[in-house]
Amino acid sequence: MLCNKQYGIMLPLKCPPSPFLLSLFCILLVLGCGKPEVPTREPTRERVKASTEPGPAEPPPKDDTFSFPDINLGMLWCKPGTFMMGSPRGETGRYSSDTQYEVTLTQGFYLGKHEVTQEQWEKVMGANPSNFKGATLPVETVSWKDAMNFCEKLTQVEKAAGRLPEGHVYTLPSEAQWEYACRAGTTTAYSFGDQITPKQANYNVGKTTSVGTYPANAWGFHDLHGNVFEWCLDWYGDYPSASARDPAGPSDGTTRVRRGGCWINNGRYMRSADRARGTPDSRGGFLGFRLSLQTEKKERGDP
Repeated sequence: MLCNKQYGIMLPLKCPPSPFLLSLFCILLVLGCGKPEVPTREPTRERVKASTEPGPAEPPPKDDTFSFPDINLGMLWCKPGTFMMGSPRGETGRYSSDTQYEVTLTQGFYLGKHEVTQEQWEKVMGANPSNFKGATLPVETVSWKDAMNFCEKLTQVEKAAGRLPEGHVYTLPSEAQWEYACRAGTTTAYSFGDQITPKQANYNVGKTTSVGTYPANAWGFHDLHGNVFEWCLDWYGDYPSASARDPAGPSDGTTRVRRGGCWINNGRYMRSADRARGTPDSRGGFLGFRLSLQTEKKERGDP
């Protein structure tokens, strides 16, 4: 019996095959030559770990960066994670209020690659309040309320233009989000190690410098150490005594958190865990902020 398994044709040999069937068989045999039978299988599917992060129906772009062409503002994505906030005993320059505890951030967020500049401020707010003038210098002499007004106005403009992802707002980072981004996975006193030098940050020099002048940390953020203090969303208060998820600070208070040290300070105030505070109306040539894009939350204790 002659057969070709690929095409399922079988020819009995009890009698000579007709010339037509023999020709057909030869043609099919030639066509099948060099094409061995390959068993079929289901296509391989990429295994993607399901995200546990809650999010809106229309999330922000999935890229690691998110840019704002109109005001030339770049933002970097910080994925959810767990880290030790505060500083361990024995860290040089540590204060007793730097109590260390475990923090889990369940939602990712975008944070400005640089501090908000005077050029960006002017495009949104108009007049420039800064003491040290320069388009690429960080905006300063802004209060916590001023910074929040900037965030609210920018949110309104971008919503009206249809460019803001559903369920998201521009705001200040929480204190925990700020330190998470500053540390960038490190556990040392600074994101650069346990020591810092004037080549790594703007401090103790007497004026602000253009954003991005100094090296970025491991996640790409510039000037989280030095240049200007940065306002955070939280009221200032004691840290919790146990681990926490998405800590947002006290529900009320008299002062707001500011982080990162500034051009007028020495290196001790540049530490990732260092905390400072000011009233929501306070201003100075050392006070600025960094913009965040994240899911909308109910503000806590707004005056």
